[in-house]
Amino acid sequence: MKTPNVRWKVIGTVTAILIVVAAILYFIIGFAAPAETPQNTLESSTTITTVTNGTPGGSSTASAPPSPSSSTNSAPSLPGSAITIHLVTPIADNVWTEGQANPIAWDNAAGITGEIDLVDATTKQFIGIILAETGPKQTSYTWNAEQVYLGRYSADEKAVIPGTYSIRIHFDGNGLGDLVSGPFTIK
Repeated sequence: MKTPNVRWKVIGTVTAILIVVAAILYFIIGFAAPAETPQNTLESSTTITTVTNGTPGGSSTASAPPSPSSSTNSAPSLPGSAITIHLVTPIADNVWTEGQANPIAWDNAAGITGEIDLVDATTKQFIGIILAETGPKQTSYTWNAEQVYLGRYSADEKAVIPGTYSIRIHFDGNGLGDLVSGPFTIK
């Protein structure tokens, strides 16, 4: 009669060991995952997605050179097919007028949500949020260049002061880095 009890004890012990090993692996893999990209400055962001400055008429010029903080300019290999996204507009040296329809566009849906930010082109500092949440299939947004939100889900706004800015599109996952436009002017 002691033999069946010993078998169950061995099975229970092996099961407990497997659970502990699984928990340890989960813990290690969870902490090995990359942290979210900070959203307050461009200096600390890592550009993983391809960024291309388009030219009027729909053609494209060479990719913007990577910044010193960038690790690569293409999307990492993910299960399934990798997503590559190019920023189409604004392009460097565009001039936008407050109160007019100014297009922000990228060439491929990310499959996840994100946000569109306005940053100072010179200091790389966050100015405000243009659009708090892009849709997973969204590839463009038209902005009047007059107001930005102070926080992602804040109703508080501030006026945009004429100057030189960049657009930053920050995605909420999928290993996609930020898309950052070249400097353009708002007047």
